Amino acid sequence: MTSIASDQPLQVIQLSDGQNLIAEILPFGAIIKSIKFKKQEMTLSVDDPQYYLENPFYLGATVGRYANRIAKGRFSLSGTQYQLEANNGPNSLHGGVKGFNKVLWQVTKQTESEVELYYCSPDGEQGFPGELQVWQTISAKNGELTLHFKAITNKETLVNFTNHCYFNLDGSESINEHFVQINTDRYLPIDTTSIPLNEAALVCGTCFDFTKPAQVGEALSAVHPQLEAGNGFDHCYIFNDDSSLKTMATLTSPHTNVSLTLKSTQPGMQLYTANFVGSPFKARQALCFEAQNWPDAPNRENFPKANLLPAEKYEQVIIYAFSE
Repeated sequence: MTSIASDQPLQVIQLSDGQNLIAEILPFGAIIKSIKFKKQEMTLSVDDPQYYLENPFYLGATVGRYANRIAKGRFSLSGTQYQLEANNGPNSLHGGVKGFNKVLWQVTKQTESEVELYYCSPDGEQGFPGELQVWQTISAKNGELTLHFKAITNKETLVNFTNHCYFNLDGSESINEHFVQINTDRYLPIDTTSIPLNEAALVCGTCFDFTKPAQVGEALSAVHPQLEAGNGFDHCYIFNDDSSLKTMATLTSPHTNVSLTLKSTQPGMQLYTANFVGSPFKARQALCFEAQNWPDAPNRENFPKANLLPAEKYEQVIIYAFSE
């Protein structure tokens, strides 16, 4: 287990909207340890904060510098080629072995309903160029947990943040009976190493069609080569790259009648059905709605922009809205 001298990294910061929503945040990894709505746990959560020092499944973690995968860990910026460490087969995943989920963020502001976290990533960290300063504000209001990311760099670099909460809205041992709706008809098929193929695919007529609410277990039971490729759903659903706040997806439990609605300014959402999760949980006990840029976008001219220049500011919003 990783040893950290101070107890501060594992200090549990509690946020409340003053009504039905309570979230617990850890400065280490800027992790959302728990979200409770009307006292019901909404995520996979471990009571002991020490678990999150290792956290092999990225439970609730802030993921960066680049969420998802970069093929063979390679990318070029302005003619310079960079090589990242491969930590997921031949590819780089979620920013590397020590991504933003494994660093201590500084608590810069805190109230009963909001916390601001700051991290300065040095030039060359995990192979990424440029010193990157990142601010993340997490706030609870009216049943919504809002994540607001801002970042600036002193050198051209890659930026793509997401949050990795695993949602299960009724505490069951399987996500199968939950219903999902995703408000797009396109997703990115993947190869055997989970890198997107060259073209997007339409969901119509397949188990990937969640344009109307569909039960997760029924979709997972289908026979489809893309389900085999991802060992379940581990695919990016793609939206218009217009920076507008859009309602991407909804998850509903028929047992509690609680719904989670994901809203974001991001151009994509990775649907991940916890295919590789292990003890203390079970595979497919939850799912992730990871609002983010598209996988391997740095290497694809036809994918949304993935680089950040010194004169620019990265800004994205992710909202988890709970209701019943």
